[in-house]
Amino acid sequence: MDKFTKQIDLSGNFGKLVLKDNVLAVISDIELSTVSSAIYNGGFKKTKAILNVQATSELSDRQLHANPQKFIVDSAKKLGVSNDFVGMVTAAAVEKFALASKKDGDLAVTVVATAVDTEGNTCSHAETAGESIKVEEMLGTINIMVVIDGNPTESCLVSTILTATEAKTAAMWELNIKSRYSGQVATGTITDAIIVAKTNQGDPIVYGGPASKLGQLVGYCTRRAVKESIMKANAYL
Repeated sequence: MDKFTKQIDLSGNFGKLVLKDNVLAVISDIELSTVSSAIYNGGFKKTKAILNVQATSELSDRQLHANPQKFIVDSAKKLGVSNDFVGMVTAAAVEKFALASKKDGDLAVTVVATAVDTEGNTCSHAETAGESIKVEEMLGTINIMVVIDGNPTESCLVSTILTATEAKTAAMWELNIKSRYSGQVATGTITDAIIVAKTNQGDPIVYGGPASKLGQLVGYCTRRAVKESIMKANAYL
């Protein structure tokens, strides 16, 4: 396998974040349990790799959405991972990711977010949930990977998705990002995706809401990572 463009050890020393070409991935030495909205192997899965794959310029929006799984699998071959990985796809430039980590005792959370495209634009299809939306193209995704070095239950893992989503929205409100459809303050973009993974280490954790120990770590890291990823756009430089 060729050398990675970038490699960062994750808090807890169970794996690393790697970047190679159009693929940003968490590669774990131990099996992770995940829940996600990922287009490839989404839902509840066990894996040692979670991927955020950037759509390449030669692939049209129509082609990508007709068969995203094939594109993701082909891209994953660059890392040499088996096909039981969990994968998202994005129009964002994955090299412009932002990472935030925080630890509280024996519990640690790392969040990685991407939000800026290759032209330096961000949130081009920001929206406010509940409004009428006419979809013309699928750009501007905010993709989030949450990695928990701990052992939340399945229901708690789902709860952390809610917490992370609230934190993403808080970051967008803090930056006053508006919906392109209504002009209201945005809550997300039309194609956002999230993967939450856990290492299964330690005692079971049952609460993942914003006031819980785990939820506070997830909320802090997600808000920070999303905000920092958005601020890599040209408008903030």
